[in-house]
Amino acid sequence: MPLRDPLRVLVVSGQTGTWPAQLLRAVEADRDATVVGRVEPADALKSLAQEHPDVVSLDMVGLEEDGRAAGLVREMLAIGPIPILLLVPSDQSRDASMAAVVAGAVEVMASPARWDLPAGSELRKRLHVLARLSVRRRDRVRRPAAREQRPMPPAPPRPNGSAPPPRGLEGVVGLAASTGGPPALARVLAGLGGLERPVVVVQHLQSGFVEGFLAWMRRESSLPVELAVDGAPLKPGVVLVAPPGLQVSVRRGRRLSLRDEPVTLHRPSADVLFHSMADSCGYAGIGVVLTGMGDDGAAGLLALRNSGGITMAQDEATSAVYGMPKAARDNGGAARVLPLEEIAAAVLQAAQVQVPA
Repeated sequence: MPLRDPLRVLVVSGQTGTWPAQLLRAVEADRDATVVGRVEPADALKSLAQEHPDVVSLDMVGLEEDGRAAGLVREMLAIGPIPILLLVPSDQSRDASMAAVVAGAVEVMASPARWDLPAGSELRKRLHVLARLSVRRRDRVRRPAAREQRPMPPAPPRPNGSAPPPRGLEGVVGLAASTGGPPALARVLAGLGGLERPVVVVQHLQSGFVEGFLAWMRRESSLPVELAVDGAPLKPGVVLVAPPGLQVSVRRGRRLSLRDEPVTLHRPSADVLFHSMADSCGYAGIGVVLTGMGDDGAAGLLALRNSGGITMAQDEATSAVYGMPKAARDNGGAARVLPLEEIAAAVLQAAQVQVPA
């Protein structure tokens, strides 16, 4: 029996032949998902506005040149915060798909030559994971009653009325982002010149795109950028980017820990990073949640705020997708909500660094 509320998938592909038909059958094989449309890239925006799918599957064949994929992703996200899965042929250059990820695509899967049972099973697994990020599906399935908006909780008092520890080299800055995060992170890192604190970055990103992401951040950042490794010391003024597939946390002794536990929707998870900062940094921690789908980072940011740390989130107007920042605002984790262009200066001020005029 099909589920009462099957996952609604829009398939965007310009391919001909049997491959698209195989893809549609693969999506619907378990009868817990339905294809609401299979359209050419040129018709994707119209179909997206009409069908209101939960997830989009975007075939990269034919979109590898001239920024077409990235432009289409940006246009789709302008209609609404829809999770987008890219299907990328193994022989296609990663540049186009990296640009699409930067534009806001959430997930990437290598597309097979034919949709056999293992490939179809992997596809359905990824689509259902992405469905957990779908605002439309979450609202449709749960239909929660409207909740009373509670005021943001105040920062907790300092223990025994004592002064906080110095916010100098002892502190750590944590930056977290997902959909639309790479350009937002590039903007923030470009403005952190003079910062003498370690910076740890969690960006939800697929493993095949790490090198491209690091290269971009190194070009844009005013601080050195490195890929984090387990046990790496936290260096003042150095940005450490968490690798995909592992949880990153700050441990006492000013070192990073990389582990595959806990298993969460996102690895690395912003919640895991911020919780570790609450435990190890306390008052000296600065946590920032940037654009992204879902709510990763909200609970951890609240823990950091409750431990006395400084917390902030990007505002709705400058967020590509106002999911993670909104969750951090709504649960009181973010003490400040700021436009993207003001976040770097706010971090420098919190770290007691002279902000350029």
